[in-house]
Amino acid sequence: MDLNSKIFFKINALVGKSKLLDSFGRAGAEWVMIAVIAWYVAAVFVERMPNITDVLIPLIFLGVAWCVGWGINLLLAWSVREHRPYVVYPQAKTLFKPMMSWKSFPSDHSMTAFLVLFMAYIFNLPGSWALFPMALWVVWGRVYAGVHYPLDILGGVGVAIFVAAIARFLFGVILN
Repeated sequence: MDLNSKIFFKINALVGKSKLLDSFGRAGAEWVMIAVIAWYVAAVFVERMPNITDVLIPLIFLGVAWCVGWGINLLLAWSVREHRPYVVYPQAKTLFKPMMSWKSFPSDHSMTAFLVLFMAYIFNLPGSWALFPMALWVVWGRVYAGVHYPLDILGGVGVAIFVAAIARFLFGVILN
């Protein structure tokens, strides 16, 4: 068994031992993403209203960046073809079954959580630091819930870094 799988099983072994930890893990794996995106949208409106152009630019940038990131994730997934841990290892514990079992690498949730974080920093939104623990909660929850390996998470974060760097460059070009 490779190191990626060993780390996965160390984390996944905790599933079922504590209802509180299971609830925390499932919330991170499924629901915290909604809070991350809602925070970004709310911060944009609070910080940039009443000028509608100032509101639309960060929202459009995030939307386009996410579409680019998701496209990159799909291309990587089709080339790697890594199944989720619970498919490869039937003994893995899961808190839920995601819609797609064929795609594990890279994690769309980790890409999204960290892309929102990076875009909040790019647009200098207030309280951006608060998104970091939430993004960590999302990525930890995905491994804990049995739907991703740790390297899937790193792959998603890597895609987020790449896309955010492009977005930052393009935003700089637009400003000048």
